[in-house]
This record gives sequence, C-alpha cells and structure tokens, in this order.
Amino acid sequence: MHDDTLAIEGRFAGLLVLLYAQPLTMVSQLPVTSVIIEGSQTSMMLGDTPLLLPDPIDKLARQLVARRRGHITIGTSDNSPWLFPGAYAGQPLSSHHLGTRLKRLGIYSRPGRTSALMGLSAQLPAAILTELLGISPETATAWTQEGGHWARYAATLPGRRLGA
Repeated sequence: MHDDTLAIEGRFAGLLVLLYAQPLTMVSQLPVTSVIIEGSQTSMMLGDTPLLLPDPIDKLARQLVARRRGHITIGTSDNSPWLFPGAYAGQPLSSHHLGTRLKRLGIYSRPGRTSALMGLSAQLPAAILTELLGISPETATAWTQEGGHWARYAATLPGRRLGA
C-alpha cells in the first residue's frame, strides 16, 4: 500500500482483493464512477451501498482516478470509463492480465480473497457483507456461518498442546 515504487493500479487492485474480498473479474470491470469523491471523503461502490474508504486507501483511490492509464497503442485512455483501462481503447483490463500483475507483486487473488472473506465474515453480519461488497446473500450467509466457526476454532488454539 505504501510502496510508491509500485504501480498505483496494482496497489489499489490488490487492496480491493485483500481487504474487501473482491474477485478479479469484479475489480477489472469497475467503472471510474465506482469511486465517489465528495469533499474530503472518498467512497467506493462495490455493492449497493457506498463503502467509505479509510485513509490512506482513499488517497490511493483519488490518485488512481486522477492518473489512470491503460496500455493502449492507439488512441487515449484519458477518457476511458474504466478504473483499470485495458490494452484496447474503451475496454477494461482483463481479469487475467490483472491477476498476472498482482502475482508479480506477490498477491494471489484466490487465497487473498478467501482470507479477506474469513476476516470480514467474522466481524460483519451477512446483510452488511451483501450491501457493501456486492456478494450474494447466500454467499454472505455461508461465509458468516463459516467465519463464526473459524473464530471459535482459533479461540481454542492457545489451549491446545502441540504434537498431542
């Protein structure tokens, strides 16, 4: 998040996967309008309800919107409707290409997303996960039930003897 030598696109996309459990197919298809800047607050539409981005994620979102660029060879991506413009004018970055970029940063989307869902589901009710993250109510309920199970399991670990 704080390494300015890394591309802002990779940092922000990685945060969406690792903190907000977003699948690469969703991240790659985000329109630039999904970032909502109102005064000093920055929100993001991942589901039905705007998600207020905390500092410093809000600053990364603002920087990305201000200077997003794709890798097009003809035309310009300045007026692209996509948060992550792709190689062809008017097209978003493919989820495959985004995944490749994230792997170069050491971010593997499936385990990262699973870990994020485990953490979020232990903290938030299913209805909130659905509204904020845009996941189905069935998925949110399943993760919330599993999250409670994992939280109980983790709580028992300190009392266990290793090798027993």
